[in-house]
Amino acid sequence: MKPEQDEVPDRSFPVAVTLIVAGLATASLSGAFLKLMAAELNVAVMTFGRYTGYLVVLLPVAAWRYGRLVIAPPEAPTQFLRASLILGATLSFVISVRYLPLANTVAILYIYPFLVALLSPWLLGERATQASWLGVACGFVGILIVMRPDLGLVNMGTICALATGLSYAFHIIVTRKLANAAPALVSNTYMAIVALVLITPFAWTWWQPVSINQAGILFVMGAINAVSHLLIISAFARASAPALAPFTYSEIVAAVVWGVLFFAEIPDAITFVGMAVIIASGVAVSQSGNLGRLIARRRGASGGG
Repeated sequence: MKPEQDEVPDRSFPVAVTLIVAGLATASLSGAFLKLMAAELNVAVMTFGRYTGYLVVLLPVAAWRYGRLVIAPPEAPTQFLRASLILGATLSFVISVRYLPLANTVAILYIYPFLVALLSPWLLGERATQASWLGVACGFVGILIVMRPDLGLVNMGTICALATGLSYAFHIIVTRKLANAAPALVSNTYMAIVALVLITPFAWTWWQPVSINQAGILFVMGAINAVSHLLIISAFARASAPALAPFTYSEIVAAVVWGVLFFAEIPDAITFVGMAVIIASGVAVSQSGNLGRLIARRRGASGGG
């Protein structure tokens, strides 16, 4: 039997785990900077600055390795759709952290693995196992524990966090349809270019004065996001996606840490319980058949998120 392309020697696995955890921790740090700036700048200007910093770091690397493929990848229309979805996720995330603690937003957006499990049979023709459906049910319970929705009160932060998860879910499904159309670094860079092009007219329309300090933070935020993607791409070059899938939930843990350090946001006991349920359920789902590959590659084959 021919081994899968992404199988690698066991000695690479500890390095891959270190890289994936470091990559997700830095991605979560970028989210913390987004929340930090959310009270000072509007969504369009922040997103413009973030993707500018991202491309300053990533574009030279991608162009050096792949040349014109970066701006003209295979399956360009579908790649454009994927970029639009990641931009939508970014915008809804920025709005969400205006109203919710960082850890709560990240925990709620992790509804995306369960949405992928629900949608895959219809959109991808990939049937989920009984273990997947059990994980979906338990994960939904975990999301409700974190949200603790008040049916009499519409919470914009919660709605936008759910919208972020929904955008990520469709982003993964589109990524799956593209399969291996282009290297991850090409997809990352192309999606960031598209996102920057799409957000520029809105940033121009609603432009506001940006101080040197604010511009510096926006640039650092984008650069951190680019570095996080390079770390995660390196992780998937060393270990299989299903093997790394359980470690993607370290992003929720990192969000708790950054929330405490930056904003003194300490989740209460009930929120911690909900997060534990989400992580446990997500690990179960991610280890069920093809879903592991889809979920783990959410960052490795995503761009600018």
